[in-house]
Amino acid sequence: MKITLLGAGKLGKQLYRAFVNTPEINLVQWYDRSALSKESPEGIPIITSLSEIQETNLYLLSISDDALVEVANKLPSTSFVVHTAGSVPMDAIPQKRRGVFYPLQSFSENQVIDFSTIPIGIESTDEKDTAMLMQLAHLMGGRPQNLSSNQRETLHLSAVLVNNFTNHLLTHAAKLCASQNLSFELLRPLLIETVRKTEQLKPHEAQTGPALRNDQKTIHRHLERIYDPALKNIYKTLTTSIQTYYENEKL
Repeated sequence: MKITLLGAGKLGKQLYRAFVNTPEINLVQWYDRSALSKESPEGIPIITSLSEIQETNLYLLSISDDALVEVANKLPSTSFVVHTAGSVPMDAIPQKRRGVFYPLQSFSENQVIDFSTIPIGIESTDEKDTAMLMQLAHLMGGRPQNLSSNQRETLHLSAVLVNNFTNHLLTHAAKLCASQNLSFELLRPLLIETVRKTEQLKPHEAQTGPALRNDQKTIHRHLERIYDPALKNIYKTLTTSIQTYYENEKL
């Protein structure tokens, strides 16, 4: 399978590692507009201009959502062009042969991802092209699943809630701990148990805390301890949301 990978961000680098370590995948070129070298350490040609691009079976776009359409428009009209975005419709790609290859994970610069643990959302306009994307995911050891654009965008929204928003709350928690010379490590067992419980219970069954108990004294004391106006609003909003959700559950 001949592939050209476009993009060298967090996901792009992870895909590059997976491709060069999979013998069945022939990575023809890697597009990195800011690259200083013409060749990777593994001997893969690196291009900095789309004018240098060669013909391949698949052009995989791992670039910013805003640049996606512009770059796709510069690729051959008869090509099979695929993006990796969670919240961009497949139809944003102008080519007739188009698709989506969406790995559902949070990617960081210095972590090597094991794709065998990752669900990969697959979508395409053609059954043969869908089969090609399924094969690519399997070659990487991934867990492909057919998802429509609507399903994928909903999944991406859900991922923002469980990952991005949760991490922001962890950032606030770490700052609160630091204000009283407390180690954030004290919270780690609780974090692990919070995630572990979702393996046995549905999330709404695992809910605990003062909002669920309607413990107004504790809620009031917490709010008095929060000096950051944004965090105070977050606390109030989530408390109200929890209480409203479980009040409706009783109806």
